[in-house]
Amino acid sequence: MQNDIDRDLYEILGVGRDAGASEIKNAYRRRARECHPDVAQHDPEGELKFKELTFAYEVLSDESRRRDYDTWGLDGLKRGAGIDFGGFQSFSDLVDVFFGGGGFGRRRGGRQRMRGRDMEAAVSITLDEVLAGAGKDVEVSRAARCADCEGTGMMPGTHTSRCSDCGGTGQVTSQRNSFFGTFVQSMPCRSCGGAGEVITAPCAACGGEGRARADERIRVTVPPGVEHGDHMLVRGKGEGGLNGGPTGDLYVRIDVEPDDRFERSGTDLLASVAVDIASAALGTELEISALDGGCRVKVPPGTQPGSVIRVRGRGLPPRGGGRRGNLLVTVEVEVPRKLSGQQKKLLEHYRETLGEKVGR
Repeated sequence: MQNDIDRDLYEILGVGRDAGASEIKNAYRRRARECHPDVAQHDPEGELKFKELTFAYEVLSDESRRRDYDTWGLDGLKRGAGIDFGGFQSFSDLVDVFFGGGGFGRRRGGRQRMRGRDMEAAVSITLDEVLAGAGKDVEVSRAARCADCEGTGMMPGTHTSRCSDCGGTGQVTSQRNSFFGTFVQSMPCRSCGGAGEVITAPCAACGGEGRARADERIRVTVPPGVEHGDHMLVRGKGEGGLNGGPTGDLYVRIDVEPDDRFERSGTDLLASVAVDIASAALGTELEISALDGGCRVKVPPGTQPGSVIRVRGRGLPPRGGGRRGNLLVTVEVEVPRKLSGQQKKLLEHYRETLGEKVGR
């Protein structure tokens, strides 16, 4: 039986990646009847198959976990579970942890500390702020760890007690007869959620949740040189953990606003300048704009349309600092649509001086 860590959960359930919630549920029920340990008693791997099937169903039937799995695979599930999947040698090891006390859900014999989910926000900055860096405020609404109980959900100084419904096992057992025989089924206790213990004195501030909704303004420092789509990590500003678990992180996406003056190409800035045909032919000196002030550039005699003038060091810095890029100015030569009488005579005279070159 394949036990590598890259097992496909959709394949285990026997459904496609576009399967809906009802199809996933029906597939689990159908396959569970086939590989339940009470039915497949002669299959030495029957229990493991059933556990793998249940693990796959627990992930794919939860919209949030399924989204994480579809995006990042099994490794992505650690974002919500606080688990390092790199420490598992096989898929069965991961399944054993899920059923034996780790994983995503309830844990037998104690309330599991679970890491809070990561969050994402966005800030918009200008090219001027890309050049110099900027401080930005991010507004987030999150389930923050309760300060009164430090996320435990209990009044300070109190403890949990053993669940009377399951006797502290976290499981309740039921027996039923069916076409396949007698099934003995263990399910998580509803009273304690499978933890085996209950809170006797819930925190008055959060009602035992361990978290409370909070609107917060978080100041982030955007360094120079960032690019559109970059992410900044702000640790400890995501969702609060459960049962005293660690808080998740906040990922801030950088959106660089378009600029009418420049186009960005890495650390270079692209701009254009218009000159008349006389200035292009004879040469001239122009004042142009840069992000950090104006600068003068020379248009050499004989400049052709589309020529690029490089102004070194007037672009943007790279991420992490370093030498700035360049300002690349494309020369656009303007041809007059109307000429005065004198201008027309001068141009006709110029054309006559070209002789045979005209029209080549």
